[in-house]
Amino acid sequence: MGNFGKKELLLALAICVVTGAIILYKIFALDYSMTLIRPEDGYYVQLIVNVAGNGKPFSMRVTLPIQSERQTIKYEKQASDGAFKHTISLDRIGQWRSENLSGSSTVNYTFFAHTYRRAYPLPEGQDIPTTYSKKMDEYLAPTAQIQSDAAEIQAKARELAPDGADITGALKAIYNYCYGEVAFKNVSGPTDAVTALKLQEASCNGKNRLMVALLRARGIPARMTNGLILENRRKRATHAWTEAWVGGVWVPFCPTNGHYAEIPENYLELAKGDVPVFSHTAHVGFDWKWVIQHQMSHRQQAVFSNANNPMNILNAWTSLKDYHVSLDLIIVILMIPVGATVVAFSRNVIGVLPFGTFMPALIAVSFRDTGFILGAALFTAVIVIGTLTNSILMRLRLLHVPRLVIIITVVVMSLLGLSILCIQHGLAKGAAVSLFPMAILSLTCERFTQTLMEDGWKDAAARLVVTFFVSSACFYVMNIETLQVLIAAFPELLLCNIAINLALGSWTGMRLMEYYRFRDFFLRRS
Repeated sequence: MGNFGKKELLLALAICVVTGAIILYKIFALDYSMTLIRPEDGYYVQLIVNVAGNGKPFSMRVTLPIQSERQTIKYEKQASDGAFKHTISLDRIGQWRSENLSGSSTVNYTFFAHTYRRAYPLPEGQDIPTTYSKKMDEYLAPTAQIQSDAAEIQAKARELAPDGADITGALKAIYNYCYGEVAFKNVSGPTDAVTALKLQEASCNGKNRLMVALLRARGIPARMTNGLILENRRKRATHAWTEAWVGGVWVPFCPTNGHYAEIPENYLELAKGDVPVFSHTAHVGFDWKWVIQHQMSHRQQAVFSNANNPMNILNAWTSLKDYHVSLDLIIVILMIPVGATVVAFSRNVIGVLPFGTFMPALIAVSFRDTGFILGAALFTAVIVIGTLTNSILMRLRLLHVPRLVIIITVVVMSLLGLSILCIQHGLAKGAAVSLFPMAILSLTCERFTQTLMEDGWKDAAARLVVTFFVSSACFYVMNIETLQVLIAAFPELLLCNIAINLALGSWTGMRLMEYYRFRDFFLRRS
């Protein structure tokens, strides 16, 4: 401790205390959550509803994702403004109510969905059952939108599945007709089964109402399922598909997207039956959207789980991502000061001198796109190419800046050639070499050549090796998953990075390399 400045240490300690207080306040006072669990593959889904009230009572009903053997719902969070009272019933119906809603208000509901693909084997040569239990009656009966008793529906059903057809043959024929013969058309408003049959085109709801009607007309219990297709985007559209009761199991079919007796991994079930996902009080301004984000990382979970917290500075990312600003890029930017601290420690405490002040941290950033092994190989190739180019140019006695521009040009051309070679040999990450910080690597080449000419091969090679190892240390520290998660959830931890550098900056003791250099002296003293 005697090698550090007292004032600097006290200031560093104060900064750490303030940082800790902010974090504790966010956790305990603002219900700020932090999740450090094994990464899960799934989707974060956010429902945002904007309502313009008219000073009268308002209510909204939303079918929320159901729990089943193929989909798990976690981390549900409701963050609506105080105008609403919110409940979720056991049958997964969300209700938002207000006794006197005036002006603009927002409903914000988020959850994490973990879903699986599931395929269903169908029986071969099994007749269509003639009787079912009483609970199947509603799935055989006609409705206003699913007119299974209409003459044209009955005629089409018998044409596709004539008397004597087995249940799998009937399913296949009706599915093929609705998938291949009824065109998809994105229309507004509901389309019933008869209309879809007559027009030979419909949206996903119309196609599935027709399929359900045809199945019911042939004595096969069927129902619609409403849900979401999970994909990285904002959307207002939900999706519908069909389920048929076969062998005591509800078997899914999607005649819109071509899924036969299977449900894909990215289908999220919201409701069983031909029911609307939303219903609300009439004569109010009402707008809604789903925000869906594929998630395989703690970092996104740390941001999404606190997306509406007023002290989460990263909540702006939910808007920035619309402008193609990735969370990975934000995390890289936040981790650069951490990498710079590794460089400061290596110089001030260990006593090694890489090329440039913070060049190793920037080189480490370049490794993230290619991976460490390919990045290290490309680093070596660029150094060799740049050094040879610089050695030739030095004989021409060119000025510094034009010489550096020529080096950058040669390096860029070389990287382009290496990228093409990698792609031709199936190395997909090789396409990322164009993202290398060309100027940094070119400057490293220039520094290496300059050191080579002034101090000789030994010193130049030693500093190049040091630069590589410090860059490697920066890369591994900056890619520690737990550290990235912590900084994603609590960016104010970068204040502690300032505190660490206050301490490092006040270090007056000997560096570790000096103990090695003067080891004979210390041995004689002992």
